[in-house]
Amino acid sequence: MPAATAALQGLAIAAFLLRASCALQFNTTGANSVKFPNDPAEALFSQITTDLHRFTKTGIHIDMVEQPYCSEREPSFRVQVLSGQVYIAGEVIDWHNTQSRNRNVKLQLLDVAQHYRLPDVDFLLLTGDWPPEDRSGQSTGCPLQGPVFMQTKKRRHDHVLLHPDHTFTDWNEANTPGWYQQQYLLAEAARAVPWGEKIGKLFFAGNIDTGNRHIMRDVDLTKYPEFDIRVWNWKDHNSPMKFVKLPEHVKYKYLLNWPGNTYSARLKTLLLCNSTVVHSQIDGWVEFWYHLLEHGRNIVLTKGIVQTGDVTNKMHKVVKKLVQNEKTAMRIAAAGAELAQNVLSVENVREYWYRLIVSYAKLQRFEVERHPDSVSLGESLTGPVIWRFEDRTCKMCSQTSFKR
Repeated sequence: MPAATAALQGLAIAAFLLRASCALQFNTTGANSVKFPNDPAEALFSQITTDLHRFTKTGIHIDMVEQPYCSEREPSFRVQVLSGQVYIAGEVIDWHNTQSRNRNVKLQLLDVAQHYRLPDVDFLLLTGDWPPEDRSGQSTGCPLQGPVFMQTKKRRHDHVLLHPDHTFTDWNEANTPGWYQQQYLLAEAARAVPWGEKIGKLFFAGNIDTGNRHIMRDVDLTKYPEFDIRVWNWKDHNSPMKFVKLPEHVKYKYLLNWPGNTYSARLKTLLLCNSTVVHSQIDGWVEFWYHLLEHGRNIVLTKGIVQTGDVTNKMHKVVKKLVQNEKTAMRIAAAGAELAQNVLSVENVREYWYRLIVSYAKLQRFEVERHPDSVSLGESLTGPVIWRFEDRTCKMCSQTSFKR
């Protein structure tokens, strides 16, 4: 893209956000949670209770908020809501696309604040890939590990509160539009390829140098015609492989979700393709909606693919079984698409944010005071104030940097 064109586009985006920030209208009149008669949607919200369980007896105290704010140098920012106004404090980024993640999550918070009256709250939200470990007793002045908001975690991270990830806004790094546009586009693409016209193979495309995918270097795919697995080093510009657009995935009956090292949010997108999704579960990573996944009903769950035998033996058997049970595979595909299309709707995801914030606020044991590092959400969107971790104002905890 020519530099002049890029500059003009940047100015256009900045102007749009400036207009939005100048006209921010937060809901301060009292629109509250709605009731969902749809059982799957109500089941979605049960994750909030699970995540907050650790704090139901102790409550959430101000030092439990200060502790991660003054110890986590990972990409993050503090969120405060005071008298219906939203503020962002101490925003930290790194080189790995987290500024766009921060922006996308802040846009979701803006959306929630415009639809609901939010209670006064104060919490830290992390936007990196790796949840913090429990560091109770390791920060002078603030010994208790407080809750932090994050888009993914392992089950042992019982102090991490899951929230809808940044790709619900958009996913620029993967050259794809936002989730709600994807819901429409992939549904249209899937309708154009009925089940009987889909290719009866297990399809996957992705970077080979992440997670355990390097094992594919030792697999002779010519011996396994039921696979169409394409892996390559995306940094190798001479590689014959090319990026496979998401709408092209709908052409296959079976889709493999094989997580790598970083957060990609691919799974929910694959479910939209009305194909049977096979999910390789690696290290117990979960998102806010994963508790709705049911093996044999809306997805096929397998243990993590970590060695060549998992591909040549395990995946071979999985595909063979799906081929032999065509009606079951079709039913799983339809149920997975229903989950991604209707349960993860714009209304339900917005409601999830609201219920999470309200449930958190009910456990707070302190009055929220505006932090000296904070700026308004509108200011943070139009011209983010980026901090070094070392410069954050720590009012009651000693600043401690923990290395991963």
